[in-house]
Amino acid sequence: MSAIAKLRFIHLSDIHFNNRAASYGFDPDRELRRAVERDIAEMRVQLGNADAILISGDIAYAGKREEFEDAAEWLGDICTAAGCGPEAVFMCPGNHDVDQSVIRDNPLIQDGHDAIRRENTHYERDTALTRRLVQPGVRALFYSPIAAYNEFAARYQSSFFADSKTFVWEHDFTLNDSSTLRLRGLNTALLSGLADQERSLFLGSRAWTLPIHSGVEYMVMAHHPPSWLADGRETERAFENVARIQLFGHEHDQRIMPGRDWVKLFAGAINPHRAESGWRPGYNILEVYVDPIPDRRLKVEVHAREWQGAPAQFRSIEDIRHDSVHRTEIKLPDLPEAMRTMAFLPAISCPSLVMSEAKGELEAKSVDPQQRFRIAVFRFFRLSLSKKNEIVGHLRLSEESDSRLTDVERFKLSLLRAREREQMDAIEALMDKLEND
Repeated sequence: MSAIAKLRFIHLSDIHFNNRAASYGFDPDRELRRAVERDIAEMRVQLGNADAILISGDIAYAGKREEFEDAAEWLGDICTAAGCGPEAVFMCPGNHDVDQSVIRDNPLIQDGHDAIRRENTHYERDTALTRRLVQPGVRALFYSPIAAYNEFAARYQSSFFADSKTFVWEHDFTLNDSSTLRLRGLNTALLSGLADQERSLFLGSRAWTLPIHSGVEYMVMAHHPPSWLADGRETERAFENVARIQLFGHEHDQRIMPGRDWVKLFAGAINPHRAESGWRPGYNILEVYVDPIPDRRLKVEVHAREWQGAPAQFRSIEDIRHDSVHRTEIKLPDLPEAMRTMAFLPAISCPSLVMSEAKGELEAKSVDPQQRFRIAVFRFFRLSLSKKNEIVGHLRLSEESDSRLTDVERFKLSLLRAREREQMDAIEALMDKLEND
């Protein structure tokens, strides 16, 4: 009998790439990140390939383009260590991914944030946010501080805008009983400004509303835990009602909170500030699967990895029973009859990308349509602006209404149109040509 196939996720947070580090000697943060790579590679030998890399914010330190460029290079190394392709990276922004200089240079942004916060009730704050995001000029102001993040995250289909597709983003993974684990990425940094504090941020009902579907379970990922949100009570209630797995960053306090219907993971920081009391870098590896016997249960197994100084290495944080794996079981409703008749999936390795050493080209192996599109998006957004425009123009993927959008929004729409018009073969052929040129 084959082993149960587990979905395997590597949960990273608070990496804090900083271009303002001194230019002499050896960077201790870089060496720590290399230690993370080595530990992920060693855990891969023990557990198997990762299905996805999940990053709950604060990739950068000051929201600068150069910091995100460094992050992209490191994430490529992390994917190699984890045994997955770069299309398997998902992320959301944190307060350090916000370029605070943009807010300082335009006080209207901070004024808009403050106007929402001043409202007395959740309904009034939610309405105030909606009034602003439906106005193109104001909407552009609100998203301008994360422009560099969005440009970087677009290649991973993890950018955020106030539209029907990316106010939040979602991605579906297939569990071993053919049901769906739906990952939702959230932007808690939309109102992040010059003086964040608990209850000063806001998510909004259009982000935390989770539609209920038979055979679909949610995993949500956000940088700030609900305690940092003005609508924290509403957000927490929505998550606890529907979201089985909840991933957070920001607080640099690595801990796992199991409940009857959910499990919450508060990430450690890959690079916490070295002046912090009890400085302790960390990250998580999650393994998720459904056990059908005696009744249907979602099993979540967490390897919480923590840095220790002597000897210098990562180790697993034990639970209260001295087990190196934190285990949570969540009772699930029965599947619809049509899904119950489907056989459980055998254990399989994650389809991934292989980098050809000879040509440096990305080759897809055993790629499903969803993954194929993510690979194409990753390749497209690595191209120069002129080459992206060349592809869009050649295939006539733009429309007149796109002219008011940012380049990232415009190109995202173009790729979606290409998929809808069944032009992905043409997109890939043009990218092959332009990459070789």
